[in-house]
Parts: sequence; C-alpha cells; structure tokens
Amino acid sequence: MMLSDIRDYIDSLELADHAYMGKLPDKQIRSIGVYNSKHQHVYKTAIGGPEMESYGTKYVTLLVHWNKSLRDTEKAAVALFEAVTTAREVTINNKIIKFIQPLYEIQDVGTDDAGIFEMVIEAAVVFKKGD
Repeated sequence: MMLSDIRDYIDSLELADHAYMGKLPDKQIRSIGVYNSKHQHVYKTAIGGPEMESYGTKYVTLLVHWNKSLRDTEKAAVALFEAVTTAREVTINNKIIKFIQPLYEIQDVGTDDAGIFEMVIEAAVVFKKGD
C-alpha cells in the first residue's frame, strides 16, 4: 500500500474539492492532504517472517485544510473521521483496505498564515497483503 493509494481513497470519498499528498499546492481551500506519519511506530512482523503476513499497516496523517470558519472546518473533519472509521474492505487501485483506525481524536492545529483553519487525523491504515 502506497501513500498514493490512500490519497486516491480519500479523493473517492468526495468530501473535499481537492485531495493531495505531499506538499499542499497553492494552499487551496476545502482540501484534504495525505502525508506519511512522522510519528514513530513499533515494527511488527509475523512469526515466520514478512512473507507470512496477511496484512500490513501504513501510518498516515490526514490534514483538513478548509476555510476561515472553524465551524465549517470541524464539520469537514468530522465527516472525514466518520468516513474513515466506518471503512471496511474497501478496494482502491486493486488493493484492499481492511479498515482505518484513528490513533487519536481529531486534532485542531489552528490556522495557517492565511487564516485558514486546519485539523488533523492521525490514522493506521490496515491493508491486505498477498494474493
């Protein structure tokens, strides 16, 4: 599972005008950014080695970059949170997301330099391996 697959899944939800990964282009409002998590996570492997694993985990940060209304930004973040927490067995780009587990509640990170409110969801994307 690549970051681009998760970005494509987020885009398929049609919750935002723009979905991107990496750097936010032109600071477009009503956007959701998908980043590799910068938090440290314990490496896990199946007994018998990686070839025996039936699933993998990719840790991501979802940034909701919305508008100058905290109310609208929170509504967008809650809609995204609910969408990802209810996802089960989703196929995207011929890969299967088993489920998405948020690591914390939605985090309000304030505004950017232009006064656009932002909120963050840290999550573990659990995906099927093999086949």
